[in-house]
Amino acid sequence: MRLVDLNIGIKLDNNDKVISFLKEKNADIITLQEVMRGIEETVYDRYNNSKIIKESLKDTHHHSFFGPLWVADKHIKNGTITKDFGGMAEQGNEIISKYPIVEASNQFFYKSYQIYKDITDFKKTDHARAVELAILEINNKKLQLLNIHGIWNEGKVGDERTKKECEYLLSLVEKNTVPTIVVGDFNLNPQSESIQLLNKKFTNLIEKYNIPSTRPQVKDGLEIGNKIDDYIFINDKIKVNNFEVEVTEVSDHFPLILDFEIID
Repeated sequence: MRLVDLNIGIKLDNNDKVISFLKEKNADIITLQEVMRGIEETVYDRYNNSKIIKESLKDTHHHSFFGPLWVADKHIKNGTITKDFGGMAEQGNEIISKYPIVEASNQFFYKSYQIYKDITDFKKTDHARAVELAILEINNKKLQLLNIHGIWNEGKVGDERTKKECEYLLSLVEKNTVPTIVVGDFNLNPQSESIQLLNKKFTNLIEKYNIPSTRPQVKDGLEIGNKIDDYIFINDKIKVNNFEVEVTEVSDHFPLILDFEIID
């Protein structure tokens, strides 16, 4: 069984690249961050990728769950429009699956669902953040899947907010013995105290497989690439057949690809 995780990048007009990549990999489960879902019909295609990606995969992937974080028709910084979405659109995380999603929730750990137009103070305050918590039914077995886009913090070193974030994730699975995979863009480097909290509970595949980077060379005023931001964690109910981070230009993050089995 194959899972692909990817931050598809709100800054990029890359729908065709993402769709081509996902079709090529033909993963059973797809987890995405920075997905946009148009609410109004006027939303431009590049900011309506949730609909476009699912439409392209409709013959093979019949199940999905979108967890919105914020909604806006544009982004404004210091009084200047930096992004025009063409209409009201939501950004969030999404799970797309060949297998039924029998339970799912969007659980906020930082702020709450919000209208988010003025991004001037993004570096100081960030926007709302949540984790998708889903149960998939796979050949009469249950898989617990957590999909997250973590709190942005300067230098990705973590802070009290990110430690609380990771403690919250642990609280969701603390007493659960279901096979579990935690995926996403954590906006944290491997040495951060926050990631170390998760390492105590889960196997960190980025660490285990000595992955040097999950980002291409990026420098856009907010991000500097060629580092680790993205992770997959598993518990002892998951057997890894193969794990890799593919170097590709599909996004401003590299896709994480996990071939796995659920242990009885």
